Amino acid sequence: MDPNLQSALFYSMSTIAQTLSGAMGLLGAISLFAMQATARSIERAATKLAEMPHQSMSPLYLSHLLNRRSFHELARHYGEALSGASSETSSEALVHFSTLSWELDHDSALRRSFWSALRASGVVITYSLVCGALAPQLAATARYGQIALAVGVAGAVGCLLLYAVLLRVMLRSTPQEPIPPAGGKKGR
Repeated sequence: MDPNLQSALFYSMSTIAQTLSGAMGLLGAISLFAMQATARSIERAATKLAEMPHQSMSPLYLSHLLNRRSFHELARHYGEALSGASSETSSEALVHFSTLSWELDHDSALRRSFWSALRASGVVITYSLVCGALAPQLAATARYGQIALAVGVAGAVGCLLLYAVLLRVMLRSTPQEPIPPAGGKKGR
């Protein structure tokens, strides 16, 4: 048994598990705030869109969709209504529809990225804990110990890349200022 390999396995695997646990905890908290902000933006955009009158949709039905928080369905109905629209289509409705669509897509991408990073972290943390516990047995055969160490490090690097993707998705956002009315002028 190689004592240096055993020490490397113990320390590396425990470091990987602790680092990924801490990083995922921090990113989880940041992601939660980002998802809450996105949910508020979606609700704001859906409310603005529902305020736009449209002949093909009942105001009662629109209110029902808003109360049920069926924002995807609301966007689908407006998308269908606006796609067959004439030149009389309100540009304001188009702006609010595109904002709602973008926010819904952003929310979906954020959730997918978060769950991918969380699952990968769970797998790598579990692997690191198991390899740390089996360090004496893995170090008994140098080849197995080195392979276990390489896989653990590669998994940790992969998780760090997923965290970078998650941060990129989180920071890909629209300005937090209200959408001005289409054709409207800003105050001077």
